[in-house]
Amino acid sequence: MQEAQEYPLPPVGFKGLLRGKVAIITGASRGIGATTSHIFADAGAMVVLAARDEQKMESVADTIIENGGKAIVIPTDVTNPRSVENLVHETLKTYARLDVAFNNAGDSHIPTALADMKIDDFDRVVSTNLRGVFLSMKYEIPAMLKNHSGAIVNMSSTAGLNGVKGLPIIRLRSTVS
Repeated sequence: MQEAQEYPLPPVGFKGLLRGKVAIITGASRGIGATTSHIFADAGAMVVLAARDEQKMESVADTIIENGGKAIVIPTDVTNPRSVENLVHETLKTYARLDVAFNNAGDSHIPTALADMKIDDFDRVVSTNLRGVFLSMKYEIPAMLKNHSGAIVNMSSTAGLNGVKGLPIIRLRSTVS
């Protein structure tokens, strides 16, 4: 058995780890997206905040800038192809590159039994959580390929792996005989 290799921890705040990098963060108006925006900015990235709520994103951006970081706000609806295309276009127009994407925008419905779930609620969740990631990557990847590098992180919930009371989940299993 091999000994576990230890890796040195980055300096507190990860200062400089993303210096000079441009990062898009979807769902950046609150929660994990807003927190990630602060962490990336603290690490030196120029962050592009993307979400539907412009006012909340402006607040996140103001805090980042007050702390010495760089941030811009681009209102974006990840369910809309033109909106996502505009996000990447404006990012390239402003910074001439895209290095990192943290696709975090998500939606959920009010927990309910599957038989009682409204079809519109299901469509909204799938459009944001699945189509939104597809559209984000569709436009992010070509921008990153121009730089010959990039990194994409797609955030997801553990609800797809573990059952949650009131959250309709259908798990398909395949078996080979």
